[in-house]
Amino acid sequence: MNWTFITDLGDAAVMVPIALAIAVWLLAGRAWRGALAWLGLFGTGAFLVFCTKVAYAGWGIGVQEFDFTGISGHSMSATSVLAVVGYFIGSRFSKAAAIAAGSLGCCAGVIVGISRVVLGDHSPSEVVLGCALGGSIALAAIGMIRAHPRNAAAVVAFVFTVLMLIFTLHGERAPSEQLTVKVALYLSGRTTPFMRETR
Repeated sequence: MNWTFITDLGDAAVMVPIALAIAVWLLAGRAWRGALAWLGLFGTGAFLVFCTKVAYAGWGIGVQEFDFTGISGHSMSATSVLAVVGYFIGSRFSKAAAIAAGSLGCCAGVIVGISRVVLGDHSPSEVVLGCALGGSIALAAIGMIRAHPRNAAAVVAFVFTVLMLIFTLHGERAPSEQLTVKVALYLSGRTTPFMRETR
């Protein structure tokens, strides 16, 4: 299995544009509150990931017993975004289809998380927390968003947009880690960040 191919799917360069596409899709259906709720939830998740990583890079704040240095952003974003995408596509057909498609999306996010462990980018604890956070965001979003486009044309356009974003952006790398380190060093006053390898 090509774990690098899988892990690239969860990069912010891919997931953030899809998260924004979800918001645009909701706005197209005049679900203003739903769009704001989704952006707020996803943004909160991203902020929590950012804070835990800054805390470790700048001050070494983590949990050594669990090899925890920060929530996995790939796991959080992939689990939340893909679950919501699946649920809303499935809801075009039936409640059961929505649950099944949402579950498949969540599972895809978990597989992205597993790839992070296999490739040595994160520890199991970091991925578990990332998936748990992403799953919670997805569930909250689905529960809060009542109105969204359900007609066939809108769903086809949404699926096409998501696939185009994946095919176009897959393999791109967002500079999130570099930004995290820069912020951590600026706030902490250190010249070098704390790293798992040098702990």
